[in-house]
Amino acid sequence: MKEQTLKELYANLTPNEQANMIRFFGAKLFVKPMTAIYYLQGYRPVPQLKRPVLAEYAEKTYAVKLKFS
Repeated sequence: MKEQTLKELYANLTPNEQANMIRFFGAKLFVKPMTAIYYLQGYRPVPQLKRPVLAEYAEKTYAVKLKFS
């Protein structure tokens, strides 16, 4: 399993996978699409409470261990 930041993971996804990731943020992390894009592109840090859910999703779906700075 490779280790990547959220920004690196998002950049390597296909457009369809990127849309699915944004939908995940809305459904499970309860943020608006624009906020999700800010998180995914590295403009805003992901809050501590949302990180475990996001890390679990990335591991199950993309086989990537997320590293948060």
